[in-house]
Amino acid sequence: MMSIKRLMYVGAALLVLQPATSKAAKILSIFPFQAKSHSIVNTALMEELASRGHEVTVLSLHPRKTPLPNYTDMVLKTSMRDYINFGGNNTLFESANIGFFKRMDMILNVSVIVCDYQLQEEIVQKLIHSTDIHFDAVIVEAFFNECFLGFAHKFKAPLIQICTFGGTGYMGDWVGNPTPYAIVPDPFLNLRDKMNFWERTGNTIFGTLWKFMRNYYYLPRQDAIMKKHFNHLADLPSVSELEYNTSLLLVNHHFSISYPRPLVPNFVQVGGMQVKPPKPLPKDLRRYLDEAKDGVIYFSMGSNLKSSDMTDSQRNAFLEAFSKLKQRVLWKWETDSMPRQPNNVKLEKWLPQSDVLAHKNVLVFMTHGGLLSTQEAVYRGVPVLGIPIFGDQKLNMAWAESAGIGVTLQFENISSESISSALKEILENSRYQENAQKLSRIYRDQPLTPLEQAVFWTEYVIRHEGAPHMRSAALDLAWYQYFLLDVIAFLVLAVGSVLLIVFLVLRAVFRKLCSGSKKDKMLHKKKD
Repeated sequence: MMSIKRLMYVGAALLVLQPATSKAAKILSIFPFQAKSHSIVNTALMEELASRGHEVTVLSLHPRKTPLPNYTDMVLKTSMRDYINFGGNNTLFESANIGFFKRMDMILNVSVIVCDYQLQEEIVQKLIHSTDIHFDAVIVEAFFNECFLGFAHKFKAPLIQICTFGGTGYMGDWVGNPTPYAIVPDPFLNLRDKMNFWERTGNTIFGTLWKFMRNYYYLPRQDAIMKKHFNHLADLPSVSELEYNTSLLLVNHHFSISYPRPLVPNFVQVGGMQVKPPKPLPKDLRRYLDEAKDGVIYFSMGSNLKSSDMTDSQRNAFLEAFSKLKQRVLWKWETDSMPRQPNNVKLEKWLPQSDVLAHKNVLVFMTHGGLLSTQEAVYRGVPVLGIPIFGDQKLNMAWAESAGIGVTLQFENISSESISSALKEILENSRYQENAQKLSRIYRDQPLTPLEQAVFWTEYVIRHEGAPHMRSAALDLAWYQYFLLDVIAFLVLAVGSVLLIVFLVLRAVFRKLCSGSKKDKMLHKKKD
């Protein structure tokens, strides 16, 4: 018989799968960042909304290859990659040698330029100046493109933001969500939730400096770009005001694959909503995996990093290590050939990653530690060997190590020996596989799938016209009120006043007593 818990899950899922809105909504989605991995997360939600009858318009750099009913693509031409330069051969691997603040300063500067150019594109200008279009919600990816928030004001529609990673402290501020620096590590720091004094200090200083730089150096420039292109709109709020009008923040994370943290109702974790049931693999790929009697190591550096951009010495280090293995290696390699390719290595320019990881013969996933890759590995129960380069990849791998499902290799220290040693540790120590399988069961134990939750809350916000009842009262408080500094000041003053009064009374009494004692002594002396 089906358990009561299982029946509850099935019932909840059926309720969510029912059409939640009384009519189809018109949704404008804006995803101006060029990374394919970001697009995978964002479009997963938009495709599902379109399949449920909503009219979806998607402004992005990644149009669908095949038409989908209710789904309209508006294609941008300008991308951040056209303007950013990491030096050297201008590959993303070069960014591993750039300090965080220098890299972020570069991204912030370039994002302002790109935002300006994207808003100037003809297709965007037509949307900005349209007079006969209505949208019930505006969904924007929260990733260095704040100038697009003007569309929420133009269409007078609820603003929903999607963060394709774990989210930062300033994003929580948009919906009044607390970010305790003592237990919530910044996604760009290699920290865990159990921090010592110096780690808590560093996390606090970093988070504070990052907010300060964003609020007083970066946002005013984005605000100027937005007002330049939306200047015909009356009473256009600032970018900062629009951010704090966010009705819903969807974050691509989950406590089971990160760390627990406090959440307000409209800060919703939907980590892994891009993961779907596995599809049949192409015949040649399935045969390669099926016939691997000693198992397979799957190697991919993601959609942005290209393995083919590695130096000859780095590539040869991997090849030498792979040639000594009895296992087969499936490697995402972006060019037609590879010098000195071993017989046990198969190259493919593109691979259906989630479906590959679902194959029973895949023993290890060698990855850059990107969030999507980490989520897919956890969902499929495959241990990881991580080679983090930038962004939140080091944090993801620090978590994977603490969860006992992975080993980290530093890219700058890559050698045949270090690769072989790391692979040997994972392949010969059964705890990695056991931990990965256990964590997979925990991650998948949710009443609704992440995608179902994202759809439900999106429709909920549309259904309730922005759901203002979920808005935290924290958004209406000044910073000193939020941190209770006025209350603390009052209590200190009150207690201090009481103590001062008690002190003055006691001093007066003491002086009175001392004065009376002196008079008694004087009288006693006179009598003598």
